Amino acid sequence: MKNKILILSLLLLPYIIDAQKLDEVKVDPVTHLIVKHTSWEKFTKSGEFNSYFRMTQIDSSFFFEIRIILNDPKPMEVKEGQELIFTLANGEKATLKSFKNYSSCTGCGAVAIAGNTLPGIQIGYTINKNELEKLRINPELTKEQYEKHKKSQIEHIKINLSPKSIEHDLSENSYYQIRKAIRVLKD
Repeated sequence: MKNKILILSLLLLPYIIDAQKLDEVKVDPVTHLIVKHTSWEKFTKSGEFNSYFRMTQIDSSFFFEIRIILNDPKPMEVKEGQELIFTLANGEKATLKSFKNYSSCTGCGAVAIAGNTLPGIQIGYTINKNELEKLRINPELTKEQYEKHKKSQIEHIKINLSPKSIEHDLSENSYYQIRKAIRVLKD
């Protein structure tokens, strides 16, 4: 019986602990900068699109990467400098800018086998220090302290694509995942 409980506990461990973790740490062979990536995590699910995200840190710069599986087969693109806008509960906005041009393609939004036959796009955004601070509050806060700071929670995301933008209201869990990813990179 004890063995069954131990095995069951080990199988459920990934669901009990937070999923966001450091996926890769390497030194770039050309620039000699330290590059860190968090794991890809489910971010949004709606009738219009599904998405996954990860955070990347290169030296002291931070990036938000998103893979979007689109339910629209029309080609989409993001031009360098196009914005992803997070709206916070207090009305403040955190604006990230894409750092190059991106085009949709079959399987581009997939993280694994699921979605690899669907249209998608992967986009990278630069996060400056001011925007990074808007996106995070101290992840070590107690639940009571967090409730006082809830006005900083991200409530909405708008991704500017061409020819159209996509938007989605975010759950508290999505915001928590971003905070967790930033903390994982900073540790």
